Amino acid sequence: MKKLIVTSAFSFFAISAFSQVDKLLLEQKKKEKEKSDKAITDPKAGAKSSTWLDRGKLYDEIARLYTEMDSSAALVAYESFKKAVEVDAAKPGKVTKEAQKFLTGGTDDSGVNLGTSLVKQGAEKFQTKKYDEAIKFFNIAQEVNPKDTLAPLYGAYSAMQSQKNDIAATMMEQYIEKGGKDAGNFALLAQLYRIEKKNDKALAILDKGMEILPASKTSFKAERVNVLLDTQRLEEAKVGLNELIDLDPKNAQYALNLGILNDNEVQQITAEIRKLAETSKKTSGVDRKIKEAEETDKVFADEVKRISGLIAKQPKNADLKRQKAEVEAKQKENKVALEEAKAELVKTKEEIAKLGDPSAKIAELNAKLTKAREGAKSAYDRALKADPNNYDALFNMGVFYFNEAVEMKREVDAMDMKDYNAKGKDLEPKVCGKFKQSHPYFTKAKAIKEEEAVVETLKQLDVILKEFEGKKIVCEETK
Repeated sequence: MKKLIVTSAFSFFAISAFSQVDKLLLEQKKKEKEKSDKAITDPKAGAKSSTWLDRGKLYDEIARLYTEMDSSAALVAYESFKKAVEVDAAKPGKVTKEAQKFLTGGTDDSGVNLGTSLVKQGAEKFQTKKYDEAIKFFNIAQEVNPKDTLAPLYGAYSAMQSQKNDIAATMMEQYIEKGGKDAGNFALLAQLYRIEKKNDKALAILDKGMEILPASKTSFKAERVNVLLDTQRLEEAKVGLNELIDLDPKNAQYALNLGILNDNEVQQITAEIRKLAETSKKTSGVDRKIKEAEETDKVFADEVKRISGLIAKQPKNADLKRQKAEVEAKQKENKVALEEAKAELVKTKEEIAKLGDPSAKIAELNAKLTKAREGAKSAYDRALKADPNNYDALFNMGVFYFNEAVEMKREVDAMDMKDYNAKGKDLEPKVCGKFKQSHPYFTKAKAIKEEEAVVETLKQLDVILKEFEGKKIVCEETK
């Protein structure tokens, strides 16, 4: 499970240092704390709701102003107010009402504010990397003040730091449900969903973010594309990237990513077409193997028959018997090869049957290939329009033309002499042209950044172009 590193959002909390607190007041509070701690152990005092109410107020003050005395004072305050309500449960009175007020986020003139105390000490736990304890404080703070967005937000950050992404997601959901409107936190929740493979939820929260925070629409759309790529919803991702380009045409990265997406599709479709073509040719090769094995079997059968005739005339001839045994052994091996070839033919025909009509599928894939190629080239053009010196766009455009040339050359190389004379000779200048088209892009990319990939590609390209020059082939560049 991935860990999210989140910058602390607690820097605004002013955590009092010991030296900043008046020593006389501190000593007084220590005495009050000792008195309260002793009072709850006394059967008579501990049975009074007022004892617990006063204790809650005291510990709330400690949490807010004297936190070094007790880093968990807010929890003690919370439990004390609950105890005050519990003691008078049979006959609720003024104390009960006041304690319930504090338990539901109410305050008084003395400054009691349990929700603030819990969040403050939760933040302190976070800063000391006690994330599980911090989560506990923030959960109770939500209970005390259900409308507050701070507690669930910081609880989510704490959970993320301890890699409890499910808890983090739940708390971030609560933050948003309560009206939280920070765009970064919407994106964080989407990221949490992605980590947990809940991609539909990630898309939904990003869509909600666009509705609530239209000013951050571009950022949300960019993250949406990432989710679509995660789930291999490539056509939707392309639509999203096109929308981003329209929103921010000067951002070369969006166009570059769209080009790469189309380029990857080109490679995938090309591989599929090649596989289909190879599969459709398999039967002829297997048929040839079967025919050869059958002819060889006939030769062996005739040889066995001939030697058997000789043995009939010379029954004691050991050499003839040895020859016959050798031929029969070879014939047996050949029969095994024949059966294997027949089984291979059956399997190959089954594979082809599953593919349906290879020709129709290849035609369909070729149409998709053309569209993907056009999409890749158009996107790289847009990237270079936004940033003419973008290394990646220059390199990828060079690779685009180079790969097109390689595919065309593969077609020429696969031709027999008859096909080559008929159309291969006319195709070679175009192959050369495609290689040549890639050259200026690689050259400019190298001028920007001399990475090994572009340096080595240029060396290879120069060798190829010299080979064409040596063959007296004039490069013919096409669109």
